[in-house]
Amino acid sequence: SQVNAIDYQSHIAALFLAILSIGLTLKAVLSKTQVAKIAWIILSIFAGLAALSQMEYYIGIEVFRFSCIAVLMWRSGELRFMDKVRSIILKWIPFSLIPVTFMLWRIFLFETERRATDIGSQLGQLFSSPLTGLWWFTYLAQDFFNVLLAPWVIPFSMFVLPMRLQNQLMGFGLAALAAVLFIWSIRGKSETEPVSSPREMREQSIVGVLSILGGLGPVIAANRHVVLPDYSRYTLIASIGAVILLSAFIQQLSSARLRNSFAGMLIAISVLTHYGNSVKTASDTEVIQNFWWQVAWRVPQIENGTTLSVTYPDVAIQEDYFIWGAANHIYYPEPDTSNDLQVQLPALVLNDYTVSRILAERGEDSYRKRGGVLVINEYDKVLILTQADRDSCVRVLNGNSPDLSAYYQHRVMVVAPYSKLDTVIIKKDMPVPTKVIFGSEPLHEWCYYYQKADLARQQGSWDEVARLGDEAQSLELHPNDQIEWMPFLQAYAFLGNEKQVKELSTRINTVLFYSQQACRNLNAMPERGYPLTAEMQAYVDELFCQ
Repeated sequence: SQVNAIDYQSHIAALFLAILSIGLTLKAVLSKTQVAKIAWIILSIFAGLAALSQMEYYIGIEVFRFSCIAVLMWRSGELRFMDKVRSIILKWIPFSLIPVTFMLWRIFLFETERRATDIGSQLGQLFSSPLTGLWWFTYLAQDFFNVLLAPWVIPFSMFVLPMRLQNQLMGFGLAALAAVLFIWSIRGKSETEPVSSPREMREQSIVGVLSILGGLGPVIAANRHVVLPDYSRYTLIASIGAVILLSAFIQQLSSARLRNSFAGMLIAISVLTHYGNSVKTASDTEVIQNFWWQVAWRVPQIENGTTLSVTYPDVAIQEDYFIWGAANHIYYPEPDTSNDLQVQLPALVLNDYTVSRILAERGEDSYRKRGGVLVINEYDKVLILTQADRDSCVRVLNGNSPDLSAYYQHRVMVVAPYSKLDTVIIKKDMPVPTKVIFGSEPLHEWCYYYQKADLARQQGSWDEVARLGDEAQSLELHPNDQIEWMPFLQAYAFLGNEKQVKELSTRINTVLFYSQQACRNLNAMPERGYPLTAEMQAYVDELFCQ
């Protein structure tokens, strides 16, 4: 999620401030002069509160802070047990202002617009059902594993293994270089320098476990759950403890060569995983940019208030702004300076919940305000934009006769009849997506001709559809998904071009699902004011309907 900087820069900035606050705390505890101690305490409190102002579940780092203070105080061997405990508490009290101040503000002053961030609502689930506590414990155990071990395996398998050979060679080369540089930098040191004492390793293990549990506690209490990679951000604070615990484990290895090799392997995995994540992000960005360029070719304008349902090929859509952010940049780019910014083209993430709302053409949650942004979803005014895979074209579905790819998700198949094509305003010039966001316009290959032909089909300009089809074929352009011949098939049939109809039938009829759609669409043309001749009607019935 780091690559989605617009949304997650606050996570990264808060993580820096939180770690800085811990470092300043240690400086304060170790300071010999009173003036320096007070200065470090003030700076530490300021940095800690600044971190929590950005990301409230980072409050779990306070367990790490307390653990660090406890370790330093516990090393005072001359003190008795109770004196050590008293010393730890006294040293921690100034820094307790961070969580106490934040919680007082959060509970009594802060007014949330989201149920997901309402403390009373979240904790209320625990008291309303005893099973909630059992689930919290179960999730805590699962997430402990997801913080400590899973990140070395799951992201690696998801981002690195699917890479193309060229990217894999580059990634493994960078990983090998990083591991070699690490081993070279510590050559000769590990054989002579002592490994941490058993006491120090025990301290590291305790601090590591407590810090993991502390980092996960607020996440679990907010009824959230670590799921890699989509919700990996919830591991950020807990990962501090995971690194400390992992360090303690490595130091227990008896052989210096084994310790160095194991650490080098983890560094190599880290480099490969981050490289794979970057490659996937770059690829996904290219896919999304291409998607919206195709939409711009196809859709001159969209009626204000239309709710968009979009599926990108192989790119997850986690929030609705993944859709409406791009769409409004293209179709409603004028700045809105009002206090409550209303999204002109709202959107919804297509899942089981929203599918049921589209089928019912209504929803109780149509009105939603978040962060000063007002989103009103009209479930009876949905326009579906979808792309089956990276090699096919974007399709703006017409609910009356949708061209359905055999590769569509089942959810798209279900809601396709509810797509309102009349929300596309065709009497307008093509919009030009901003280059800095959407990149340069792609080459005019097959999908360009398909989008222009589909637009001409909506306008009833069958001569233009046929012209575009002839031009595309003269350039030896053709689709990877044969359903994309449908506008051209309808145009040739309406214009009485039996030769082209016959030729396209050999391609469309390779998939039974497509031949059935061709039969249905061609027979529906008279109802839409474009009747076929008697001879052509008999001909297409013979080709597609028998």
